[in-house]
Amino acid sequence: MKFQQIRSYDNYIFANLQLNLLKDQGISCYLQDEHTITIDPLLSPAIGGMKLMVVDPEADMARQMLDRADEEYLKTVACSGCGHVGLEKVTHIEKPEGFWQALKIRLISGATVSMKTHYHCPACGRQFDQVPV
Repeated sequence: MKFQQIRSYDNYIFANLQLNLLKDQGISCYLQDEHTITIDPLLSPAIGGMKLMVVDPEADMARQMLDRADEEYLKTVACSGCGHVGLEKVTHIEKPEGFWQALKIRLISGATVSMKTHYHCPACGRQFDQVPV
């Protein structure tokens, strides 16, 4: 069987929650580099975090399931500023402009592009780097 990476994580708990969500639906998957990152979290940027690997034929379905789960969760989160329930996820993909920037991104995140995600409240317009608790 051939597997492909669909997500990457720095957080052990979040990675295992999403892994088990897929396994409960019968999708063949595993976390690559889980033990390495758990033992030494400082290696995470160097090796690209824990990688959620899914068998090729089920990869698209797994991505859709995780995206739906993320959207459903964000519908239940209240804005810490105005109290409005329901945040939006906004992702910016930045492609490197040259060799040195591409090398820097590759060394820091283990990816070929830089992705920045933030969360937006549609009611008051506030932006959060992480989901408010």
